[in-house]
Amino acid sequence: MGNKTHFLQKLFVLLLFLPGAAFAETPEQKALDAIQLQYEGISTYEADFTQKSYVKMMNQTQSVKGKVKIKKPGKMKWVYGAPDTQILISDGINLWLYIPEEEQATKVPVENIYSSNTPALFLAGKGKLTESFNVESVSDNGQSIHVSLVPKSTEQSLERLTLRADKKNYQITGSTVYDKLGNKTEIRFSRIRINREIPNEQFQLKTPPGVEILDYTQTP
Repeated sequence: MGNKTHFLQKLFVLLLFLPGAAFAETPEQKALDAIQLQYEGISTYEADFTQKSYVKMMNQTQSVKGKVKIKKPGKMKWVYGAPDTQILISDGINLWLYIPEEEQATKVPVENIYSSNTPALFLAGKGKLTESFNVESVSDNGQSIHVSLVPKSTEQSLERLTLRADKKNYQITGSTVYDKLGNKTEIRFSRIRINREIPNEQFQLKTPPGVEILDYTQTP
């Protein structure tokens, strides 16, 4: 059960990635609308990324680099490099977290994540973040736009989500997630490629013989 809890926590952070929008009534909302519109025109998204995670309880920050591929609707693949090599894959129906060092993979239904995670719905092309988040502020440093979002519901463990977009084309270039425990996860994207064909087999988990699969797809 500990592995499952860790898996779901990791997914919540990973999937807090991109914004949504409603009707623009303020400059802040207009900026978010532009970002939403830009993302809606994307069918596939590929990038290198750097993730920095600060864990308040341990007072430590860990950095990791990797690659991500996304194909709407619902398909994605995150490959994390050293020191914590992991692969996260969704085929649109199920999600796997594969840890080669532990020779173990965890499998859960996608709908379990979508039912409680609005950002996951948006990433899959099925929802909008502004249905669950309010725009707190928008700042412009000349090159990029930073949008700060706060959850409308106090029941969420998320404290704040900050999105970063290129000012020229409103392309998402990163995000920072703050939770109520004081933890912080920052992701920055580089070498972004959009709308390139990605074969569906890229989103199928393939593991060597002997890897244990913890399958929670049959659990009520």
